[in-house]
Amino acid sequence: MNKFKISDFIKRVLVIILVILVVNGPLVAYARAGGGGGGGSSSSSHGGSAGGSYRGRSNPIASIINLSMFAIIGSAGTIVLKVRLSKKKAKSISVIKNLAKSDYNWDYDNIKNDIEEAFYKVQVAWMERNQDLAKEYMSEKLYIRHRSKTEWMKVRKEKNILEKMKLVSAIPIALQDKDGTNEDSLWVHIKAKSIDYTIKEETNEIIEGNKYRITHFEEYWKFIKNEKRWVLDEIRQIDDINNLDIFDINIKDKESK
Repeated sequence: MNKFKISDFIKRVLVIILVILVVNGPLVAYARAGGGGGGGSSSSSHGGSAGGSYRGRSNPIASIINLSMFAIIGSAGTIVLKVRLSKKKAKSISVIKNLAKSDYNWDYDNIKNDIEEAFYKVQVAWMERNQDLAKEYMSEKLYIRHRSKTEWMKVRKEKNILEKMKLVSAIPIALQDKDGTNEDSLWVHIKAKSIDYTIKEETNEIIEGNKYRITHFEEYWKFIKNEKRWVLDEIRQIDDINNLDIFDINIKDKESK
């Protein structure tokens, strides 16, 4: 009877751990435009305790409990992050729609179109290692940065392959509205997926990523408004941002008029 109870307990704990892992959704960053470029996160585990001198028999139930507690604690920060992001998205969209009543630059449908168009153009330019293909969709600063990186890829005879690229969602989380358009900016939480891997041109050898696996990723993209459209100005990785307070809404200048 006790064995059945223990077995049932273990199953429940494992289900909890599995749910937590699914909710957290481990992200793998490859060399895509704005990606981490580090080949993704990998970890290896080795047998034995940290000190290597403990020879006692381990308790499997205690081990499972410890593992589940670590998973729960680790997921707590992710849950808080998602809740805060959700609030920032709702507030940003509300402010944008309100601004659009008197300022055409903040028309939300146009903003979404500009973001989606820029997203795909930037990815194509990155894969083709030709930033001129997306020059009108990014700021001069980002154009120079990406061109430098892709030219270096040419020198190393490496090419990042991006297939089945899909923008899942792009939702504003912060904005700055000034007089005119030159200082208007918008931070967007990007969710997307693609097959993402890097090859050596001379041999077609895959040196990073997996050509058969779809990678899901999230990033923060900053857009600025020019005379024609909203253009991409900066890409930040999720792990680069420890404090969401940097994503704020600033429309003080207009509010004071």
